[in-house]
Order: sequence, then C-alpha cells, then structure tokens
Amino acid sequence: MTSISHVIPKNVEDHSQLRVECTRKINRLWSRLFWVYGLQLHHDDEEHYFPKWKKFVFVLLPRLYALLLTLRYIILIIMLPTYEVFVMYFPSTISSTLSILTAVYLLKREAEFSALYKIVLELALKNSDDIRKMERYIYIVLFIFTIFIVALFIFILIFIPKLDSFMIYNFLVYTQFNHYLSVVYVLFESIFNMIFSHLFLDIIILYFSYMCKVLTVGFHNLNEDVERTTSAVTNAKLNAFRRRYKYLSHLAEKISENFSPLLLFWLVGLIVILCITIRSTKQVSDIVIILYYLFDGGHLVYLIVLIFKNSSEMLLQIRKLKGNISEILIAIEDEAETHQVRVSLNGLLFIQSLNDDTVGISVSGLFLLSTVSFLNMASTVMTYVVLVYQS
Repeated sequence: MTSISHVIPKNVEDHSQLRVECTRKINRLWSRLFWVYGLQLHHDDEEHYFPKWKKFVFVLLPRLYALLLTLRYIILIIMLPTYEVFVMYFPSTISSTLSILTAVYLLKREAEFSALYKIVLELALKNSDDIRKMERYIYIVLFIFTIFIVALFIFILIFIPKLDSFMIYNFLVYTQFNHYLSVVYVLFESIFNMIFSHLFLDIIILYFSYMCKVLTVGFHNLNEDVERTTSAVTNAKLNAFRRRYKYLSHLAEKISENFSPLLLFWLVGLIVILCITIRSTKQVSDIVIILYYLFDGGHLVYLIVLIFKNSSEMLLQIRKLKGNISEILIAIEDEAETHQVRVSLNGLLFIQSLNDDTVGISVSGLFLLSTVSFLNMASTVMTYVVLVYQS
C-alpha cells in the first residue's frame, strides 16, 4: 500500500509538469507563428499583448501593400488581355485576396478565437499521449509546408531571370535598366507573397486543422471508453458519456461557427487556383516551370486535404459511437429487468441525441466537411483535368 500511495502522486505530478511544459511549448509555437502577422489567436497566460501601433504595422501595412499588389495584378490582366498574363497574375490575385480577407476576419474575431483555442488546448492536455500526438502532428505539417515553400521559392529564383516577357509585364515601359530593376522587385514581391499569402494561409489552415484534430482525438477517446465498458455499463457511466459527447459536439459547433465563412472562401479560392495550375502545365514546355506548377498543385491539394481530413475523421468517430451505444443496448439483455429497462431507456436517449444532432464542421451552411463532400469535389476536379487534357 505504501508503494502504491507513493507512485500515484508521482505520476500525477509528472503529468502536471508535462501539462505545464507542453502548454508553454505549444503557446510559444503559436505565438511565434502568429507574431509575424500581428495576430494573437492563442491564449497567453503571460499576457503578452500587442499594442495598437504594432497591430497596425504587422497587420494593416502588409495587407495594404497586398491590396496594392492585387490592384496592380488586375490592371495588368485588363491592359494585357492574354492567356499568359492571366495565368501569371490571376492565381496571385486570388491568393492575395484570400490572405487579406482572412487576416481582417481573424483580427476582428481575435478574442473569440483566443477563447476557443484555450478550451481546445485544455481538452488536448487531458492525456499525455494526446499531448505528444498533437505536438508531433503540428511539427510534421509545418515540415511539409516548409518543403513546399522552399521548393517553390527555388523554382522562382531559377526561372524569373530567364523570362524576359515576365519582366516586360511587370514594367509596361521596358528598358534594360527596368529589366534589372524588375528582377530585384519581382524577387522581393515573391518573398512577400510567400510569407504573407502562401505561408500565412498555410499556418491558419494548420490552426483550423489542429482544432479539428483535437476534437477527433476527443471523440476517439470517448469511443474507446465506451468500448471498454460495454459489459459493465451503468446509468452513471452512460450519463457521463452523454455529457462528454455534448461537450465535444458543442466545441465542434463553436469551431464551425468561427471558421465557417473562411472555409467557403478557402475552398473556392484553392480549387480555382488548382484548376488554373492544372491547365497551365499543358501550355508550357520548360521543365522548371512545369516542376513549379506541379509543386504548386501538390501544395494546393495538400491544403485541401488538410481542411477535410480531420473533420471527416471526426464524423467517422461519431458514427462509430452510434454503433458502440447500440452494442451496449444489445449486451444488457441478460441483466436484471429493472436495471435493463433503465439502461435501455438511457441508451435510447443517447442514440436519439446522436441521430438528431448534426455534428460537424459546416461550410457556410452549404455542406459538412466529410469524406463524401471531399470525394464529390475531387471528382469534379478530375473531370476538369480529363476535359483539359482531351481538348
């Protein structure tokens, strides 16, 4: 007994210390990722808040420059109505627009996102295995993003100096001096777009996916607990399961409510850019440009998959939960009659809640992020690919 009493507090103390360390580490990670963009979408116990002038510098000034770039792209598309110019600048126009809308929306709802993040983080820190799983997930996705961004930038460095027509489009009055000036400016513009459009959207989509991942793990843990108690179920346990389900479904509703408008813009924008990228590969013969389009297309596909993946897994866990509760009702047939009736009624109420609730991440009320909606979207894109390469 003495040895057991010493082991339990030590385990509790170790877990508490792990929670504190991981909370600090995850908060520091999100703080550094958002710092460049002047946003605070994480809960900071140390209360390191941006003053207003910093928010102006880090949020509004880059977005103002991005708006000017977008206007310049539109002017170039109008003044030089060729397919080559359209392919060069229309995807950048969409990407810049997405980043501006996303930054403004997040800035306006910063307090709501920070509060939601705090709740989600507390859910993730309940289990030491879940903590490590979340950390590993964030770092793997960031590593993949880094590979795509670095590869795309290397291709830009290689092919921009070789494309004289690209330089002429950037400066409508072309001279040899403007050519060198244009090379320097386009490199600067490319770095800006990589940081404030591509990388910014990558990080925000990772932020959304991280929240969905935590909820998916929460529903997975609930399923495991239900499976372990199938043969020894009581009303108290069923009530506890129902409360956990209600809590998780409420969190899913809050995530859907906050991200729903952004998801519609993200999916429409990413799919349009992907379709243009697919068509562009047919029009060029330079291997460097083809590789750029392939990596860019792969990057876009990965972002779309990231949006759908954890939301779809969460729906699968909910469907699995319905099956587990049904198995509980079947397993109690040999119990005493009074106990059987009580647990059966409780289980039926639980199943009715599962059937009545529409739990999931909604895209502006149009559809839920699920495997079915992803396959429908993928089939549409594949149909477009077939039509492009057969024409």
